[in-house]
Amino acid sequence: MGKLNKIFKGLIYGLPAILFFSYYPIVSLGTSASMNFEFSLPLIWLVVFDVVGLALMIKQKLVFKDFKRKWIWLLFPLWLSLSVFWSLNSLRGFLTVGILWLIYLAIDEMWNLRKLFSEKFKRNFWRWFFGASLLACFWCVVQCVLDLAGVSRDYSLMCRGCTYQMFGFPHPNGFSIEPQFMGNLLLAPTIVAAWLMIEPKNRYDFKKSWPIFVCFLVTTATLFLTFSRGAVYALLVGLMFLSAFMIVRTKKERKSVVKKVGATWGLVVLSFLFTLNAQGLMAEMSPTNDTYYTGVAKVLNHLSLGVIEVRDGERSEKSYAPESIRTEYNREEKRQESSQEGVNEAHDSLPDESVFDGYVEESTDTRIKLTDSAMRVWSKDASTILFGVGVGGAGEALYVNHLTTTPKEIIQNQYASLLLETGVMGIVLLIFTIVLVIRRAFRNPVAVLLLTLMVVYGISVCFFSGLPNALHIYLLMGLFYCIFMRKKLVS
Repeated sequence: MGKLNKIFKGLIYGLPAILFFSYYPIVSLGTSASMNFEFSLPLIWLVVFDVVGLALMIKQKLVFKDFKRKWIWLLFPLWLSLSVFWSLNSLRGFLTVGILWLIYLAIDEMWNLRKLFSEKFKRNFWRWFFGASLLACFWCVVQCVLDLAGVSRDYSLMCRGCTYQMFGFPHPNGFSIEPQFMGNLLLAPTIVAAWLMIEPKNRYDFKKSWPIFVCFLVTTATLFLTFSRGAVYALLVGLMFLSAFMIVRTKKERKSVVKKVGATWGLVVLSFLFTLNAQGLMAEMSPTNDTYYTGVAKVLNHLSLGVIEVRDGERSEKSYAPESIRTEYNREEKRQESSQEGVNEAHDSLPDESVFDGYVEESTDTRIKLTDSAMRVWSKDASTILFGVGVGGAGEALYVNHLTTTPKEIIQNQYASLLLETGVMGIVLLIFTIVLVIRRAFRNPVAVLLLTLMVVYGISVCFFSGLPNALHIYLLMGLFYCIFMRKKLVS
């Protein structure tokens, strides 16, 4: 029993680091017309964790503990499982549901075995959590240096749409498939660090707990460095929610909280300015004809969706790369549905002119068109409106209706994807499950942290599809809830 306990806790210690390896290294098992068959490290971790946790639960006779109170949580996954029978892509649906049940089992194991989460364990977990985050951020910086130095993407692991040739400066993807995903991975450590700084019960101050401040600065700056609008917007809204919640909730120490909130936003501004200057400098140093000024201008223009333009007509004089390269970038940004084979050409295969001159309208338009296409297919008939096309069938549904060119297409909006695949019934059950989660969150000593993460991730999946690939969203939320359910954080 002692060895299993150590393995169980060791797996949780390793989870924050494993999650950052969301795409590299990957075990490819082949491909079909509608999907790729791949095993990632987080998925392997999930299987191993479930086996170890289940062995512990069987030994302690906890498998069916409180099942009468738990069944209500299973309505949503049961509906998704049932929808496999009418799915337009039953194999993809079966695999998706399988991963979903593994996630549910993992969270149930965390809950039933939460007595293993001692105060010492919690303190050690934070060290692993922030340590892994800082190492991931360091690798992102290394990626930028390697890219500017002309190192092949085979070694830097930069996605094709991430290199300096696109904007004149690189935007790293870490070990994930794209910068959007890397930015999403950095949301949790950034929000947790902000919560630790603002929460008055934690009693953190700079002199005694400067590592927390450093972690917040580094993760925030790296998140800006990924150049992911979805992650940036989600972070800013999440910090606004956290700030407002803490100020309104706190009465006795409101002045102190207001000061901490102000300091936190000051660090956000500092991180953004640092990253903005870094991107300008990288544009100046890159082999393209970009300068510090054009690099900064592109960042402001892209993140503001084209609203901020500081170049006074210079943009119109900038040349563009061929349309084929622009199309390739957009295809890459849509999560690289096709395999990586064939995209690792020589690093200097593109011209010295950077591809994009600021806000990439095609990226936004593609997401909007995919969501609109999903709504058109969903509203075609009453059965689809109620029951959907079945889990995993969204890409196939768009393809057979001649709205996309490949059945591998992924709708870049989780809510639209779920509505198309599971219908009104699925969305109703999802909302019901979210209400259950919110009710439970309010009973937790760290309710504000859990609710803020729900807001952040809820916004982020408006910009990409998180089921079932974004394991960090579900596993970290479940883990935080279980770790802090019994006792408050001792700082």
